[in-house]
Amino acid sequence: MKRSWIASFLGCLITTTTLAAPQTLTIHNGPEPDSLDPHLTSSVDGSNLGRQLFEGLVTFNPEKPTTVIGGVAEKWTISPDGKTYTFYLRNNATWSDGSRITANDFLYGWRRAIDPKTASPQGSRYNYIKNGKAFLEGKIKDPSLLGFKVINDTTFQVELEGPFPPFLQLITFSTFAPIKKDVVEKYGDQWVKPEHMVCNGPFLLKMWTPYDRIVMIKNPLYWDAIRVRLDGVTFLMIDDFETILKRYEAGDIDFFYSLPQGKVPSYMKHPDFHSSSEFALYQYMFNVKHPALQDARVRRALALSIDRKLIVDKIMRGREIPATGFIPPGVSGYAYKTYLRFDPQEAKKLLAEAGYPDGKNFPILTLSYNTVEVHRLIGEAIQQMWKQNLGIEVKLQNQEWKTHLAALHHHDFEIARLGGVGEYVYPTTFLENFTAGTSGNYSQWTNPKYDQLWDEAKQAATPARQLRLMRQMEDIIMEEMPWAPIYNSAIYWMTKPRVKNLTLLPGRAFFLKYASVR
Repeated sequence: MKRSWIASFLGCLITTTTLAAPQTLTIHNGPEPDSLDPHLTSSVDGSNLGRQLFEGLVTFNPEKPTTVIGGVAEKWTISPDGKTYTFYLRNNATWSDGSRITANDFLYGWRRAIDPKTASPQGSRYNYIKNGKAFLEGKIKDPSLLGFKVINDTTFQVELEGPFPPFLQLITFSTFAPIKKDVVEKYGDQWVKPEHMVCNGPFLLKMWTPYDRIVMIKNPLYWDAIRVRLDGVTFLMIDDFETILKRYEAGDIDFFYSLPQGKVPSYMKHPDFHSSSEFALYQYMFNVKHPALQDARVRRALALSIDRKLIVDKIMRGREIPATGFIPPGVSGYAYKTYLRFDPQEAKKLLAEAGYPDGKNFPILTLSYNTVEVHRLIGEAIQQMWKQNLGIEVKLQNQEWKTHLAALHHHDFEIARLGGVGEYVYPTTFLENFTAGTSGNYSQWTNPKYDQLWDEAKQAATPARQLRLMRQMEDIIMEEMPWAPIYNSAIYWMTKPRVKNLTLLPGRAFFLKYASVR
């Protein structure tokens, strides 16, 4: 009896008279990922690919998404002051080449992620670790002074600047994945190719055809492989959401979370439709180095002249809500305040005070967005609002996703859209992007008082004091307006009935470890 290629790969023993059909899924995860290197991706889609291939110390609990369960670490302890975490690694956790995972793999991976030479776009996630921010800023050069170290082969210890309640949720993300040193050093940038990659997650990279598909297969050496039901997964990279929907309806796709915005109202009663609010923000960023955008009055004028309710009601038509501040709703104990409103008269006054009465002599700026229909519709609506309410002209420029991200990283834009999805429900996931020297500070805005409050918040003795300091940070952001919040997002996804145990977790994350098909 000839076995299927997946069964052959896994060495499965078939005891029935006929072979069981391989359990496979086809998923749309997003466009071409910015990277498959877990330390270099900054996008939701790139992170989702990474979390199937790599596993950190802990992972999200699929049954209770606000909590975590053990990954490579089977247990951990937290010191009474909340600053020191000690992780104990599993003895049976191995790399896909069969070698054992040790605490030194985490030491190497974390040092690589925080090293300025790596240029990780998410390096600021290490700000909460002792000396992390100082190292990223070049004030400390010796990596041995960073607050994480190897106790022995199976014990890894982390010291924080101060108590940070969502720390365990933070390290579920790929920026904290271990990396195999000898593989990276041997192959350099090419280590992420299927023929070179050594990983430690539930799946292995089988094939990567750029701008078409990525294929993964079950990792038989994963420590918990017995609970992985899927034999293979195909991820399709498609930019056009209408095409995705058509292929879903045709049965070519089993799961996707990019339902065209205009289709949301008509699909709400579809049996495959799912939705939820999320800790997320749709926003426009201003490059504060541009002469016309250096003045905070100009940035505030642009923000106040946007009718957010019209965008939500007429374009989005779903569960989105107009943003009134920078921190999305949902943080327990946070003192929310209404900062934003639609006020074209105040906007005109501010623009005049900045030297541009009725928009006179204001330069024509370019608003950049990645190629998605809803981004175009929102851009056109705001373009018209700025013309009508302020008398200024703005050009629109659409770009492929990777090109758009590269432009943000290189500060090569004037005004640009970006969706911020919170990795955990806490203000820091948004506030960290405005500290000096942070790679995610695309606007290049800095404020010494803001940085001082950030340092104080990291070392605050209690979560209550930490949240009070963070509220002061939001006060500064909303006064200076380096980014203009537009709406708080919702998430919509479609899943075929045959797919089980696959849903979206915080930050639009999903894990395929527990997924199965009937």
